[in-house]
Amino acid sequence: MDRPNSYKALNINKSTLLSALLLIASPWLILVAISLITSHSVTQSIPVWSDELSYWHEILSLSQKGLYHGYYAYNEVIPAISTFGPHGFGTVSVYALFAKLFGWRAYSIPLANAFFMSLALLSLVLILKPTAKLITIILLFTVSYTPYLLFSITSMSEGLNYALLTVYFVFLYAFMQRGTKRLLFTLLVSCTAFSFVRIIYIVLFLPLFFIRDKELIFNRKSLLYFISGIFFAAILFLITSRLVSPYPDSFLHDLFNLNGISPKLSFFSVHLKDNLLNFINPLSDNFIQAVERYFVLLVLVYSLVKSDLLQSNFKNIEIRYFVVFLILLSVLSITLCAYDVFDWRDYRVLATVLYGCVLFLILNSDRPEWIGIFTINTLVLLILIFAAPVFDLFSDGRYKQPAKSSVLNRIEYSINAASPFENTIDIQLSSPNIVLNVPAGTGICTVNGFSDKLQAKYIFSEKELKLATYKLIDFDKLGYLYKKEIRQKNQESRSKYQY
Repeated sequence: MDRPNSYKALNINKSTLLSALLLIASPWLILVAISLITSHSVTQSIPVWSDELSYWHEILSLSQKGLYHGYYAYNEVIPAISTFGPHGFGTVSVYALFAKLFGWRAYSIPLANAFFMSLALLSLVLILKPTAKLITIILLFTVSYTPYLLFSITSMSEGLNYALLTVYFVFLYAFMQRGTKRLLFTLLVSCTAFSFVRIIYIVLFLPLFFIRDKELIFNRKSLLYFISGIFFAAILFLITSRLVSPYPDSFLHDLFNLNGISPKLSFFSVHLKDNLLNFINPLSDNFIQAVERYFVLLVLVYSLVKSDLLQSNFKNIEIRYFVVFLILLSVLSITLCAYDVFDWRDYRVLATVLYGCVLFLILNSDRPEWIGIFTINTLVLLILIFAAPVFDLFSDGRYKQPAKSSVLNRIEYSINAASPFENTIDIQLSSPNIVLNVPAGTGICTVNGFSDKLQAKYIFSEKELKLATYKLIDFDKLGYLYKKEIRQKNQESRSKYQY
C-alpha cells in the first residue's frame, strides 16, 4: 500500500483533490446524514445530559464574561485557584475561542466539534500529503467509526478529542519519518497543551522518550527522559487539580478522602477488580460498549504481537506497532486503575484514543490490516443500526426546545462581585429548561440539598423553600428563584475577585 510521502509536494490531481475534500468535509457530511435519518437538523439540537449542559454554559460564561464568572462545581466544593468546573479549563477555553469567533447558541458544540475535526483532517492532508487511495481508506474508517458517529450529534467534547488525537498521530508519524527537532518540539508542546484538555493524554509523551533518529532507543538517556517525563506529568496533574473543581462522584475523589494506607489499598483493589470484571464481561453494559472494549483488546494484542517485543528482547522492535501498544496499554491501565468502567465513562476515553491508534496503523499498515479494521468497524456499525435503544439514548430529548423562564432572567450579573459566589446559582436538577435559561457569567453549582449554609447568591428550586437567609424573588412553572439576603461586610471595598 502507498504510504504518505512527507517529502514530495502534494500531487494535485482530480482523484486526490476530491478524496481530500471529502475527508475534510466528512464531519459535516456525518451531521447532514444524521439530520436526514432523524428528520431533525443539527441546528434544532440542544444539550440534554448534565455534562453537556455544564460544558455549554461554562463556555457561554467564559466567552462572554472572561474569567470573571461564578463557580461551576458540585455541592459548592470549589477549586483552589479558579472558578472552572470538573471538566477543566483546557476544553472550555478551546470552545470559548470558537464561541468568540462564531457566536454561541444551543447547537454550537456539535458544529464546533465538526469544525475542529475538519481542521485536524486538513492538517493530515497538508502535512502528510497522502495519496488518494490512502485518503479514501481514512475517510471510510472515519465515517464508519461507531463511537464518533454516536457522539457527533451530542454537545460532549468528543469531537475536540478526536481532533487532538488526529493531530498528535499526524505529527508523530511525520516525526518518525523525518526525525527533526522542530517536529519533536511541536509534539512536546502539543502533548502539554492536550493534557490540559484530558489529563490522561500525558501518556502521549511516552513514545517521545524512546524515539531518536527514527529509531527506538532504550538506554540511560531515554530512561532519564522517561523519569523526567514522570515528574513533568505529576506537575501537570497538580496544576490541573488546582484549577478545576473536584468531581465528587468519582473513584479518585473517594480514594483521596480516605485516611490511612490500608483503607486506600483495600478500596483500590476492590475498584480495580470491579473494573476488570466489567471490562471483560460482555453483559456488564449494552453490547455497543462491550464490543468497543473487545476492539481495544484486539488492537492491543495485535500490536504487541506485531511489534516483536516479546521475541526481540528490546532489539529490532517494530516501532510503529510498539507505539500503538505502549499508548493503548497505558491508557487502558490508567482507565482500569483510576477511572470507572461503566455508563460510557471508559468508552469515551478509550474510543478516542483507539481511533488515533488505528489511524496511525492505517498510515503505516499494509492491505490485510486495514481490511480487518474495516470488517470490525462494519460489524459494530451494523450492530448500532439494529440497536435502536442505544441510538435513542443519544437522541432522546435532543430536539425538544427548552421552556422559556422570565424568572431566571432576573438573575443579575455583577462585574464588581467580591466573590465568585456572588455570580453563582445553586440548583439540584441540571436540566435544559433551567441551565439554558441562566444568564452568561452566572456559575452553576449542583447541590444535593438546599440550606442556609450555602454560599451562592441565588438558589433555584422546583419546590418552595423556607430558608432564613434566602428571600423569594419570583416563581413560575419551572420553579422558585431565591436570593441570599445576608451579604458580606465592607461592601464599599469590593472589587473584581482575584484568582
